[in-house]
Amino acid sequence: MLALVITADPRASESDSEGPASALRDLGGKVVVVGFDLDEIDEETLTRRKPNVIVVDAGDRVDSGYAVLRKVKQTPFLQDVPTLLTVSTARLPALDFAAGGADDFVLRPIVPAELYARVRQLDWRLSAFAGEELLKAGDLLIDLAGYEVRLRGRSLVLTHQEFELLKFLAQNRGKVFTREQLLRRVWGYNYYGGSRTVDIHVRRLRAKLGKGEEALIQTVRNVGYKMKAE
Repeated sequence: MLALVITADPRASESDSEGPASALRDLGGKVVVVGFDLDEIDEETLTRRKPNVIVVDAGDRVDSGYAVLRKVKQTPFLQDVPTLLTVSTARLPALDFAAGGADDFVLRPIVPAELYARVRQLDWRLSAFAGEELLKAGDLLIDLAGYEVRLRGRSLVLTHQEFELLKFLAQNRGKVFTREQLLRRVWGYNYYGGSRTVDIHVRRLRAKLGKGEEALIQTVRNVGYKMKAE
């Protein structure tokens, strides 16, 4: 992971054991530290390898942090990178995401485990790609390699069969499958249960997806089920 940390005092951040740069390095990340004026940014380097996250270390300087975030969003090679704002507990009431444009925040002093969770949540929530190991359906992300499902960063606890059904429908978005087809494709040819099993698992999945998101799995009357197309 490559993180760009923007702070009021880059030199002081190197020895700040409670700051984001130190915590990210402890977590195994590579960190580039620059000042609020952004003058030290190496465009060539960061264009060649785009940061995974930008951390604006505002602390008590929330207004200055917002000004930096606006600069970031106006910088072409950085504007689509997820942003995280650090803020002191005392300045927490001053947070206004509409004004500043941060994707998330983390409290100072930094707790490495919380910072890691926030960064990972941003990666899940804002990821715009899908591939062999990651399926994305709106705010729903399915990590095939990690056998994990997240909805807007919130982890969903699924049974093995619920995961397999959700994965299959996500891999075939927009296609309608009968209950019998789902039994064969998801449960396997050796499964001898009735088609009602499919209805039960769909109902459980919808309940876990929650209000609004349950519509991802659609019922096609007199046919079967499908996952809502893009």
